[in-house]
Order: sequence, then C-alpha cells, then structure tokens
Amino acid sequence: MDVYLNGLRNQHAVETQAIGTIQNELPRMEPYAELHAKMKADHQRSVTQAARLDELLEKHGSSKSLLKEAVTGTVATVAGFVHAGASDEVLKNVLAAIGYKAYEISSYKVLLTLADAAGALDDKRTLEQSMREEQEMGDWLGGHLPDFVQSYLGQQPA
Repeated sequence: MDVYLNGLRNQHAVETQAIGTIQNELPRMEPYAELHAKMKADHQRSVTQAARLDELLEKHGSSKSLLKEAVTGTVATVAGFVHAGASDEVLKNVLAAIGYKAYEISSYKVLLTLADAAGALDDKRTLEQSMREEQEMGDWLGGHLPDFVQSYLGQQPA
C-alpha cells in the first residue's frame, strides 16, 4: 500500500506539472484556435484528474506531497518557457505535449498495477478514467499534428 500511495502522490505531482505547463503555454497558442481550445480543456481535465487523485489519497488516509508539488510547480514554470521565443515554438510544444501524454498514460498503467497489488481495486475505475482521458488527448494531438504544421506554415512570412 505504501508503494501505491507514493505512486498516487507522484501522479498528483505529474498532474500539477501538466497544469502549470499548459497554463504557461496557453497564451502563446492563441493564434491556433482549435489547439488553444483543446489545450484549455486539457488544462481543466488535468485539474479534475489532480482532484481525483486527492480524493483517492484522502480515502486511504494520505495526502499529496507538498515537496513534490513545489518541485513540479517550479519545473512546470520552466517547462512552459523552454520553447518561448523560438520561431517554431508551437510545434515544439505540441511534440513535448505528445511525449508528456505518453508518460502520463504509462504512469496510470503503473498505478493500475500498483492498485491491484495493494488491493485497492475500487480505485481502478477512477485511474482508468484518467488514463482514457490522457489517451484521448494524446491521440488527438498526434492525429492533428499535420494540421498544426500546416497552420504554422500558413502563419510564416512568404
């Protein structure tokens, strides 16, 4: 159970980082209306996922790690500005988001296995829901990558 609870705390920190990163990148995605709208929705979904993780932790008599939250919050701030100012910033941010979605999906798979091992079978539905949401967003980003490239190219000076 201790390993599972640590995994929940880690995943909460991952969601906190996603929230901060998306929040920092959103203003620079405004020229890409569809991407901006989806990322804004993904930001809210990450907030909801973090709240779900909070509920699971509380259910098991635990809470998020304030140290992990502080560290990932700082990382999110830095990550949100890594590509700032690059001429192809939106493309780099989308590629990074696709990679981060793969990481989140894998993290939820680990949590599902840990939940089994800890006997926390009631938690699995919640974890599966969040994993599906991450998969949907990752699939959407990957499926629309050619559109983002075309949109980016259309905004470049001739």
